[in-house]
Amino acid sequence: MDELTQNQNAVALAAKAMTQDLAEAHEAMGMVRAFGFVNKLLTVGTLKVMREVKEAKKYKGLVTYIDGELTTVGSWEEFCKACGLTRQKVDEDLQNLSKFGEEFLETSQRLGLGYREMRKLRQLPEEARAEIVEADYSEATDKEELIEKIEDLTAKFAHEKKVLEGQLKQSHANYKAQAKVLANKNDRINHLDLELAKKQRLIETQTPDQKGALLRQETSAISYSAEAVLRGQLVSAFETLAAHTEESGIDHTQFMSGVLAEIDLAVSELRGHFNLNDTPTGDLIPDWLKETDTE
Repeated sequence: MDELTQNQNAVALAAKAMTQDLAEAHEAMGMVRAFGFVNKLLTVGTLKVMREVKEAKKYKGLVTYIDGELTTVGSWEEFCKACGLTRQKVDEDLQNLSKFGEEFLETSQRLGLGYREMRKLRQLPEEARAEIVEADYSEATDKEELIEKIEDLTAKFAHEKKVLEGQLKQSHANYKAQAKVLANKNDRINHLDLELAKKQRLIETQTPDQKGALLRQETSAISYSAEAVLRGQLVSAFETLAAHTEESGIDHTQFMSGVLAEIDLAVSELRGHFNLNDTPTGDLIPDWLKETDTE
């Protein structure tokens, strides 16, 4: 078979297929138009035909009247309009068929469920939707009973969604707060690192006397803090214990003595560890504070 013959056969097959598609699209259009005179809802069988026409785009090239004007159909919307329907309505019916399956869609049409209920049902989580779609419905099933169940599940889902949104909002607020705290902490760390670096540079350039003075200053600050606790907080605590003794007759003397003994022990251990005298000896003014005699 030569190339020309092959091309001719291919064109012939394509033309035949196109003719078949157009025939099926025309048949579907006639079915939908006829059905529209007696029922507002497309049957499951009709929807399956419409779905096939849409997916295979069999409507392309169909010549028909739309709004009284002879038109070559080029889009799915035009085909729906030629059938006397809107694309939105047909697409929603096809979505219901895909979402719920043939059996439940037939049940919903038999019970007379409207688009409002079907939309609510589509919006439910899959688990809740399956509870309704997969249920066994008898001929005696009541429409109001099914609608009530859809409404209950919708309300339950809306409540759960609201709770989850609230939790998400709180989590987001907590995250922002933590991020702010972390940012402040990082800023503080950076500031301390900078100050430490400054001090390090300062120490590296100081003379031994200057370094000694700085170390004494830091030690004095620590000592002052400890003394402030003893003369302030500890005195206040002892006064409270003394007042309690007067009120109740309970003696706290031994306890207070024990507290001071612990402090004395700590001081004694420091003195022994560093081999220090009980009191300073010699000149109390260190050399680094004395003025140098230049005369």
